[in-house]
Amino acid sequence: MKARASDRLLKGYGITETGLTPLYPEGYKCSPLTSLYASWTDVDGSARDEPHSGVDGGRLGEPLLAPGPGMVVSAWLADWGWGDEGALLIQHSRNELNLTGGSPYYYSAFYHLRYDDVAHYKPGQKIARGQELARIYRPGGKKRYLPEVHWEVWETGPEVTLRWTQNKYGRPDWIDHTAALIDPLYLLSRELPPDEKLRVAITPFEAGQDYTRFRGFTYILPCERKG
Repeated sequence: MKARASDRLLKGYGITETGLTPLYPEGYKCSPLTSLYASWTDVDGSARDEPHSGVDGGRLGEPLLAPGPGMVVSAWLADWGWGDEGALLIQHSRNELNLTGGSPYYYSAFYHLRYDDVAHYKPGQKIARGQELARIYRPGGKKRYLPEVHWEVWETGPEVTLRWTQNKYGRPDWIDHTAALIDPLYLLSRELPPDEKLRVAITPFEAGQDYTRFRGFTYILPCERKG
């Protein structure tokens, strides 16, 4: 329980290292996270030129699962320098995640998706925990990049002040000055606190299970029972 007392450090404000690492459940084979929050090394072993603003993971064609209930903010054709790709922004409320403290709202931002997978989403559309959102694709859809989804989690204030702008690649991008990046593993650790080694027990989403009282996020990638 010691880890719960240092929640601020575990969030990693300012893209600082939290020490959190995933611990996949015994008896399951899970598609792993390949690059963690605030890391300086990419999945292929190459050095980044800035700390990682989220987590990456997934294999080509695997389902991307909603980590919790929420609402679509937007789906759009994005480009951050790799080429055109799909992007999806979802808002989760503290109540939807069964959290008793902390920010009233969180964003999940998913990048490197196939635009055709997300183009049908409409602002305000409800999202259920574990819902398949898209399939794992590649940055900019380019075969020279390894398949992955990039997942960012943002903590926001009580009033949503999001606005849209155009980035230097001529594509839409969003800004919310009340939002702060946090380690996605933090919200994956709300049901079960990190252990003494700061390992976060990954909870796979399983259809048919009752999550009405589940705190925080379930895993965004598939986990299959062994045997």
